[in-house]
Amino acid sequence: MDIERILSIQIPDIAPVYDGVRGRTISSHKQAYAWKTIVAAGLRQVIDLRKDYSADRYPELCRQYGVDYFHYPIDNDRETIAKMVELFPEFCEKVDKGDFYIACAMGLHRTDIALCTYWVFYAADKGIAPPPIKGYRQEDGHNTNKIMRVLNAFYQY
Repeated sequence: MDIERILSIQIPDIAPVYDGVRGRTISSHKQAYAWKTIVAAGLRQVIDLRKDYSADRYPELCRQYGVDYFHYPIDNDRETIAKMVELFPEFCEKVDKGDFYIACAMGLHRTDIALCTYWVFYAADKGIAPPPIKGYRQEDGHNTNKIMRVLNAFYQY
């Protein structure tokens, strides 16, 4: 995947992560311009972290452009944690394959949680570097408490 080409189209909050990119959802009409460039740059899969967007266009757009769509909901309620644990092996496979675009609505908070979960429960033991935090940064007035709550709930489940 040509990550530099994808970064050049200036999707808000876009950044490289592992062998893919993270950023704001590209299912909105505001990001429609990006699809042709991203697919031409080698996008093979979208990992959607939003919990419940039943009217969303993501699955349809992925079918239209021949891109795999994977829904991996992120939240800290019991039902969503159970779903995260159930789907975790497939989520790790998707990240390991690369050529992905991982996003929540803004590409910041749930994306941080998903990537931290991947690293703590799977990648750290493989010598893979931790992901850069984009949404829960102290200098932006946030802390990592929610990441820790989800990691703890994931572990307890």
